[in-house]
Amino acid sequence: MKDIERWIPERWDQIVGNRVLKEYFWDMIWCVRKDGHRSGFNLLATGPSRTGKTSAVTFGIKCLGCLNFDFSTMNPCGTCKSCTLNHHLYGNDGWENIVDFLDEHEAPTPVRYHYHPVDCTRLTEADLEAKLAKIRVCNEDLRIIYLDEVHRLSRRFMDERLLKPLEDFPAIWIASSAYVKRDGDSGQPLDKMFQNRFTFRITTELPDLDTLVLWLAKRCHEWGIRVEVPETTLPLLAERCHQIPGMALQVLNKAHKRRNKVLTLASVEEHVFDLEE
Repeated sequence: MKDIERWIPERWDQIVGNRVLKEYFWDMIWCVRKDGHRSGFNLLATGPSRTGKTSAVTFGIKCLGCLNFDFSTMNPCGTCKSCTLNHHLYGNDGWENIVDFLDEHEAPTPVRYHYHPVDCTRLTEADLEAKLAKIRVCNEDLRIIYLDEVHRLSRRFMDERLLKPLEDFPAIWIASSAYVKRDGDSGQPLDKMFQNRFTFRITTELPDLDTLVLWLAKRCHEWGIRVEVPETTLPLLAERCHQIPGMALQVLNKAHKRRNKVLTLASVEEHVFDLEE
């Protein structure tokens, strides 16, 4: 059964807002698969929680490893070995796959593609050293390291251990951070030297109200959710969630878990949106 709160898109047009983040992945996928780049695309994606950082990153990585990738649409096939893996699974230290990357002037070249997702919320110093030792191998393979919730390392002063690897390891590093420092906050923001190790630094962009309403209508149709008075209920949901897609998905998830799968005006009015999450 679909878990809507942890939903990962299947096509780029299912991602609402975040135009710059999508363009980064289109460029990166093209340059890696067509031109043979293996580094130089380090990305730091920042923005409030539930604004689409992790879902965009996870989907972009799925595209990069698709065995039957469609360059005309930049969408994955959705059915190959890579597309059907759980790309956000941390328990086995990632996975590897063989992909035939294309070249305009040569036959397809098989490339061993290693993906290392790292959950920074639970990472100990020993865990970090073990993961770095595994990634430290220098060869022609493609390595993608994804540091999810990387600000958690900064709070424990562990981000300094990544400065040299970020600069020296032959890999593409992608990190996401929801941390926003507020007045009186004693927590550690991301270190400036750490941020400077990322060539691309992108902040998530929220959709406008009309775009979000259309997106919500499409998701309700896709997931079989009937909307009570849609011309009132969906605009209210888009407004009450402060245009944060992940917050709206919480409400759709509750509707999807009802026997009659209906989104009511009352359920939107009664839902408590935790904007300080």
